[in-house]
Amino acid sequence: AAAAQQQQRQQHVAVVGCGVNGLCTAWQLLERGHRVTLLEQFPVPHSRGSSHGHSRITRYAYKEAEYARLMRRAFPLWSRLESLSGQRLFINCGMASLGSGAYLRNISEVLESNSMPLERLSGQSLASRFPRLAGFRDCVLDPSAGILLADRCLQTLRSRVAQLGGRLRDCVRVTAIEPQPDGSVRLRLSGSGTAAAASAEELTADSVVLAAGAWAGQLLSGLGLDLPLRPIGVTAMYWRLRRADGAAVTGDFRPEKFPTFVYEDEKLHVYGLPELEYPDMICMHDGPDLDPDIRESREQREPYYLPELADFVKRWFPDLVPEPAVTEKCIYTLTPDSGLIVDRHPSHRNIVFVCGCSGHGFKLGPAIGQLLSEMATGQPPSQDLAFMSAGRFKHGVTSAKL
Repeated sequence: AAAAQQQQRQQHVAVVGCGVNGLCTAWQLLERGHRVTLLEQFPVPHSRGSSHGHSRITRYAYKEAEYARLMRRAFPLWSRLESLSGQRLFINCGMASLGSGAYLRNISEVLESNSMPLERLSGQSLASRFPRLAGFRDCVLDPSAGILLADRCLQTLRSRVAQLGGRLRDCVRVTAIEPQPDGSVRLRLSGSGTAAAASAEELTADSVVLAAGAWAGQLLSGLGLDLPLRPIGVTAMYWRLRRADGAAVTGDFRPEKFPTFVYEDEKLHVYGLPELEYPDMICMHDGPDLDPDIRESREQREPYYLPELADFVKRWFPDLVPEPAVTEKCIYTLTPDSGLIVDRHPSHRNIVFVCGCSGHGFKLGPAIGQLLSEMATGQPPSQDLAFMSAGRFKHGVTSAKL
């Protein structure tokens, strides 16, 4: 009887997008006993979206308390994935909040009010702990923070999905999502990149999770949802240590002596990571608007914000060569308030979506996946999602397709 009841509850969920949010959602759905088809328009793995790359910062230290609390759900899930896989996915090197007094007070208030650990460092205590941050006056350290090894996380998630029986189809583009009279959802598919998959086809599922990154706006528009999503091209820049006659001190940009950091003042928002496979990375959360379908034609563009970042490096890290050694491209999809959107379609409750991750969604992936898996199978989300609702933006629904 129990087995029959479980079978009755099993649903077939189509997950559109094979980035961190799509993979985490598939993982959670499969662990709950559901059937999952993952659909990805590019060959897997690829560098056309927002989830690829060597590393991502993970942290509790948010200005917004809601996201700090969401990380309480994400951190243990990343740890569980590490345990299940035997792979090291996280480097605990801490995160230093640097910059204006107002920014540091904001971070301190969020961490303290939520009983999250923090340390205040200044002057000699900061210089002795992190020699390369000696030029900064004050720092709020989130000691639980660090680095997620992003590409390794994605590979581990793909392996876990396969182990649990999930089906991943790459080089398949979803061209339309069509709710059906019987309550199911039909997805129209076309091949992208292989002659064998060139013919159009259809897939029917009980529910759909849309985690399509910069392409979410196109698909949601077809469902009558007009959300303020702005894809931009971001350039990650890596900076080498200056080595004059071999005399430069080595090793102090490694995670053992250099944390991740976020610097914010009235003019700049800059983040950085220690030296891993690549040299030290320093980047800004901004870039030119782009159409994700023609992104490659823009990749010859001079790295955005290079003069501002070069000035930042010269001022705060004078032992780094003031020109980046390596640059990489990535897409962010911004919302007007730089917050994520996680919601259901107002007319079709079995279509749920995440979009507009605004450059800080990777670390939240397992928590978002857990919540989306609940929503996609008809359960109420186990955390209040009002702060990520599409309804916080005016005119979010242009028409309700019935």
